Amino acid sequence: MAPKITVKEDYILVEPKEVDYWEIWEGVVLVLNLPEFSEKNDIWLFNEAPIRLAYVDLYKLKDHIEEIYPKNENRNKTAIVVESGVQEALAIFFIQIAKDLPFEINVFSDFQSAEDWIIDK
Repeated sequence: MAPKITVKEDYILVEPKEVDYWEIWEGVVLVLNLPEFSEKNDIWLFNEAPIRLAYVDLYKLKDHIEEIYPKNENRNKTAIVVESGVQEALAIFFIQIAKDLPFEINVFSDFQSAEDWIIDK
């Protein structure tokens, strides 16, 4: 199942329905193929949902992103908004795994803080 993707004025909003490897993977591919991708940072909003993601999946996601990420992009930030402690732990672990990707990733517990960070308020 593909996540809901909305191109906003200042960023791309990605709303997965589940915390699932395949849905996140599909979301990454869809976002990378948007014409607006090179101009806008993104916010991933994870609502309280079933978690079907293992720690090993985070390594696979990082490798997948690294493999398909376009070179010399202007965008430089991805915000992850979480609602639960388990989601936060997974997001923080992913940030550690993905520290060498060519963009900064940060985790937030509220949407407004993530939006402010993405648009540099």
